[in-house]
Amino acid sequence: VVPDNCPTMKPVVSWLNHEALEGHAVFGQLEEESGTWSQVSLLKFQPSRENDGHELGCQVTYTNTTFLFEAFATLDVKYVPQILQVNSSLEITEGSHVVLLCVADSNPMALLAWFKEEAVLREEPSTNLTLELDNVTHAHDGIYVCVAENVYGRVNRSLALTVMYAPRKPSVNSSVVAVEGEPVTILCTTESNPEPIITIFKEKQIVATVVYESELLLEIPAVTHEDDGEYWCVAENQYGQRGSAFNLTVEFAPIILMESKCTAARDTVQCVCAVLANPEPVISFELPTRNVTVNETDQEFVYSQKTGYTVTSILTLRGEPDSQLFIVCSARNLYGTKNQQLQFHHSNNLMWAKVGPVGAVVAFAILIAAVCYVSQTRKKKNVNENSSFVQLEHPPVAYSGEYRPPGYERRLASDKRLLNKPEGSLDLNVDYANIDFTKLPTKDSYTLTEELAEYAEIRVK
Repeated sequence: VVPDNCPTMKPVVSWLNHEALEGHAVFGQLEEESGTWSQVSLLKFQPSRENDGHELGCQVTYTNTTFLFEAFATLDVKYVPQILQVNSSLEITEGSHVVLLCVADSNPMALLAWFKEEAVLREEPSTNLTLELDNVTHAHDGIYVCVAENVYGRVNRSLALTVMYAPRKPSVNSSVVAVEGEPVTILCTTESNPEPIITIFKEKQIVATVVYESELLLEIPAVTHEDDGEYWCVAENQYGQRGSAFNLTVEFAPIILMESKCTAARDTVQCVCAVLANPEPVISFELPTRNVTVNETDQEFVYSQKTGYTVTSILTLRGEPDSQLFIVCSARNLYGTKNQQLQFHHSNNLMWAKVGPVGAVVAFAILIAAVCYVSQTRKKKNVNENSSFVQLEHPPVAYSGEYRPPGYERRLASDKRLLNKPEGSLDLNVDYANIDFTKLPTKDSYTLTEELAEYAEIRVK
């Protein structure tokens, strides 16, 4: 507003620093008040938060003069808060440290707050607000919201915090007890991120499995005694593995096993009755031909032992077995009774089964050795018989130191020439033996050298 009372000095009004203002427009008019005229200049624009703090000026000059007047003002623009920065959604592993940041612009200053669902985690008047999470667990997983609010409005920004973690220990409905033939349902559940692979094992064999699901339902339409045992439910993903054990107990009527039989010796009969049952059965032995029934209470005759669900009772009877004797094994529990006549096996028929393959080899070796021994004995006997002295028609040598037949002196010289001895050599009294080499047996691999030798004794007197 500028006075305008001097016709020779007309004021000129202009605006400074208004070009950046959105939708700006200038309007001028004359106004009179109490005989005084004034020139009014109006600047209209659309303020924004960017104009807050902007300096705006008004300048007045007069024609034909050097007068210059200026005035400045700073814009104070009030506006609704605006969130300038916040974390994007995060994916982290369990145990990490996380810092969430929220930066807001507002006039007047806004109240900043961090929310998770409906819970306020932290708040204060500020242009920025941080939220720190230590040792993050799966409980921190969720949606986080930053809220900025003042008297002119409220705004918010959200982010998702995803915590990756290994499966928790699987939860299984308590160990199950079922009667054979009944349906059984077992539910195994767990928590993990990402979803796990869940598998149910029995004795390291896979019974059921699902992929990327948080629960596994095992259904057995009609349970049998073979389903009885310990099971494991195992859940795993790339961050780890956890498992839980549970038992399925099946109750069933007695089953008499194949190893049940009787073994008869010359003066003893021993019967074995092996029974599989749950609950534990009562086992008795019935001798119908003698109208007798015995069980483990008769400790003189029956001995029992239990291994798992298998109960083995052994009946021992002394005395020569009766050819008409037969024995029945009877087993019963609350689910039924099973009777079976036991087959007889004589102990001598089982000899080779008891000896086994190693014993059979040893026995065969002994048999071979016995045959070789008999053969050797016979050969030695033949050698001794063929080694007897035999008188040949023209023996090569025949001497006697004692006997002197007629013409002895005439033959002496020729005899000495036969022995290649010079005349006059010392005469020896010698006994001679006649040896026949024509009937000596040929040496074989089973005959010792000494056994084939023939000896002649020459004694010097």
